[in-house]
Amino acid sequence: KITQAFTFEAAHRIASNLRPAALDFGIVPAIAWQLQRFTRNTDIPHEFSAPEDAIPLGPDAEIAAFRIGDVLKQLELEFAPLAAEKQLQLTFVPSSLAVRSDRRLLRRLLQNLISNAIKYTPKGRVLVGCRRRRGKVRIEVIDTGLGIPRTKHKLIFQEFQRLDQGAREARGLGLGLSIVERIARVLGHPVAIRSAAGRGSSFTVELPVAVPLPEEDVQQSRPARATAPLDGLCILAIDNEPAILDGMELLLTGWGCKVIKAGDVQTALREVRVAKARPDVFLIDYHLDGGHGIDAVMSLRWKLGKMPAILITADRSRKVRDAAAAVDMAVLHKPLKPAALRAILAQWRLSRAAAE
Repeated sequence: KITQAFTFEAAHRIASNLRPAALDFGIVPAIAWQLQRFTRNTDIPHEFSAPEDAIPLGPDAEIAAFRIGDVLKQLELEFAPLAAEKQLQLTFVPSSLAVRSDRRLLRRLLQNLISNAIKYTPKGRVLVGCRRRRGKVRIEVIDTGLGIPRTKHKLIFQEFQRLDQGAREARGLGLGLSIVERIARVLGHPVAIRSAAGRGSSFTVELPVAVPLPEEDVQQSRPARATAPLDGLCILAIDNEPAILDGMELLLTGWGCKVIKAGDVQTALREVRVAKARPDVFLIDYHLDGGHGIDAVMSLRWKLGKMPAILITADRSRKVRDAAAAVDMAVLHKPLKPAALRAILAQWRLSRAAAE
């Protein structure tokens, strides 16, 4: 545990100094739930999975006024696939309230609370909403999960502390709520808990209310969408897990793309014929039933033509990179960062437009 704590602390400091602002495309990580799938054995929280977005250890925070509803919409898009995978009812209550906080850090804090709520709720629902009280805004994350004994309410905010029942439900290191506590301390936002064993939990974050801000004009935003660089791009996505494909579809259609989904090459060819559409890009997982993504791309190109292709893999070995490069495939590693995916797709779209 001492070694782990030292490693994570060092990672924080290095990442805080090297955080590349250019990576912040403002893209909602709708498939950040893939992080849960591929790191659920270690329970690596959001902050440690994306070092470019690490939490600053100092007291500084970029405080500004913004509509909390915009943040909640992003989080709903991000966590809906994970909740659906567990067959949980996930509800976000719309809010027009404006708050004062560091938008990025507040979002990280809420990510960890919502992730925990879904992780430790075997069945039932998770509710996220806001209420205004005495000049403050309270954001609440409520679940019908395992619950926490009152005698353990302080303990769970300490690093590497996990309750026995929670450890049986989901493996992990016990860092999520310690990160929540750290961000809350930096922002000056009190966090409260109401919970009892077997009766679910409610976590509340209290922050200052701000002067109401106008909602973005929908009529003005629609024309901009029509000229978005990815609108109309047809993507053939192949993965042997339907939940992964659903999350990918959710992300890509949000960018204006058309998505054809399949679990293998033969199904992909059939779905392409049914859709009567020619894919612009192949997006393929490395590990497929009965083969791997590189062979799948070769088969698809033989049938459909040489299309750009992206290989998604958790394997960071040179062998895989070289094999992908040999057939002119881009590689993105898991957990997949939507900003990186969007950047590649936009670059290909612009290159094709320039060639035409």
